[in-house]
Amino acid sequence: MKRTLLFLFTASLTINAVYAQQHRRSYKHAPKLAFLNAKTTAPTTLTGLTATNKLATSPKALIDSVKFKEPVVKLAPGYVLPIDKSAVKGSYSIGVSDHKTTHIIFPAKIRDIDAGSSDIIALIPESVNNILRVKAANPRPFGETNITVLTDDGGFYSFLIRYESEPSVLNINIANNTRSDNAVSSALGINKATAVSLVGPVADVNKTELLHTAARVYDHKPFARNVGVTKQRMSLLLGGLYVQGATLYVQCKIDNDSEIDYTLDFAKFYIRDKDVLKRMASQEMELPVQASYPETLTKFRGRTDYTMVYAIPLKTFTEDKVVEMELYEKEGGRHLRFQIDSDIMLKARGL
Repeated sequence: MKRTLLFLFTASLTINAVYAQQHRRSYKHAPKLAFLNAKTTAPTTLTGLTATNKLATSPKALIDSVKFKEPVVKLAPGYVLPIDKSAVKGSYSIGVSDHKTTHIIFPAKIRDIDAGSSDIIALIPESVNNILRVKAANPRPFGETNITVLTDDGGFYSFLIRYESEPSVLNINIANNTRSDNAVSSALGINKATAVSLVGPVADVNKTELLHTAARVYDHKPFARNVGVTKQRMSLLLGGLYVQGATLYVQCKIDNDSEIDYTLDFAKFYIRDKDVLKRMASQEMELPVQASYPETLTKFRGRTDYTMVYAIPLKTFTEDKVVEMELYEKEGGRHLRFQIDSDIMLKARGL
């Protein structure tokens, strides 16, 4: 009996050892077999495996042959147009410093300028309106920036500005550079035209009606005080502002306190920056004179005062801008200029 029990106990230990060894072997190969079983069920995501592959193939060979495909992303075509060389306008390259001023002379009055950064200062002299003064704001190098200039004759000019401690060129006359511009532009195959259209659609105005309304304003009693300019014994003072529809009527008093007659060349109105000297660029928009009354009055005799009324388009503007009026003397130097700020504009009276 004891021998029988000992035999059964020994047989049980032997069977358990065999099962344990088989379990360890199956556990050792479980990851590879699971991997192979999973991949054989989805052969479309692998290269080198098909539905006819059998597990009898070497596991290492199968694993080495597996290569995953990278997803291919296709972008939808966009509506982007290419920029042709013939549409590109060239730019002038200029060096500026903080202790020397570079002057750029244009063939016509500067209408608008825009500077790319506050590292440069661009100013128009008060007495001459076709010259641009450019210099660096600080005595340190800065990244290349740009200036764009528009002139009254439709001129468009682009400048690339960089810092130079000692600029090699200080005075530039753009009008004398036209021949070189055309030659270089033609060689590069880019746009060589300097003129662009700056004139928008002009609204239809009835000049007869404007003159009739201006004559009514002419007879109004002035109500504005202390707005104007006195220079070289000539005074240009604001009398009043009146609004009717989309037109602003500016009533002015012109006093010639000298013995020399003043011949009027033209009057102009602009919306421009209030403090040009503290800004990196002056931007302005001209308000064309649609009518003036009396229409034939162009000479202001000595020791005499006159009243003039100008009709201009009515435009609103922000507090950092002003309407500037200018009178130019024909073949003379007594140019008169004053500003009308937003506070005064808000006092305009209806008709």
